[in-house]
Amino acid sequence: MSYYEILLFLHVLAAIVWLGSNFALQTLVVRAQRTDDRVLIKKLAENAGWLAQRIFIPFSLAVLVFGILLTIEGPWGFGDLWIVLGLSGYALSFLAGILFLEPEGKRIDAAIAAHGPESAQAAHHIRRINVVQRMELAILFLLVAVMVLKPTGDDAGTLLLGAAIVLVTLAAGVRGLSARAPAPEATALKTD
Repeated sequence: MSYYEILLFLHVLAAIVWLGSNFALQTLVVRAQRTDDRVLIKKLAENAGWLAQRIFIPFSLAVLVFGILLTIEGPWGFGDLWIVLGLSGYALSFLAGILFLEPEGKRIDAAIAAHGPESAQAAHHIRRINVVQRMELAILFLLVAVMVLKPTGDDAGTLLLGAAIVLVTLAAGVRGLSARAPAPEATALKTD
């Protein structure tokens, strides 16, 4: 087994764990929402931060590090389109985590502390974070396709399909995020 093959194995393994754990979490969230299991929704929201610190962040960083090492060690270059797309997708995921997911997780904690786990405010923030996590998951699946297919500028159909998936994902996400937060007064009347 060569050094390159070891790096490739570790890169793929880290990607499987990162993507798989995100997929499993969102599968449980969808199940909890469809069955209106508010206790499960609350527990999943509480555990998402734990998963982020112990699974999502470390394994996403491993994907990046092993991917960079593979590019240096292998026949690839940082100017190859599929590597640029992969790094761009990683940057998008990283920024979503820092700029939205982490602050929204704190808003969930604050809403639960202030209004209770079954409050409209907590539900609003949980819904918002799940919309963005589903968008990120769609992008991660697309990144796997990019890594496998390794498109070049000559692969117009593949690139157009990927761009269409990104646009549909973003449009659905923006639509899902556009709902207003419930007014505290309205919630106070419901919970009293």
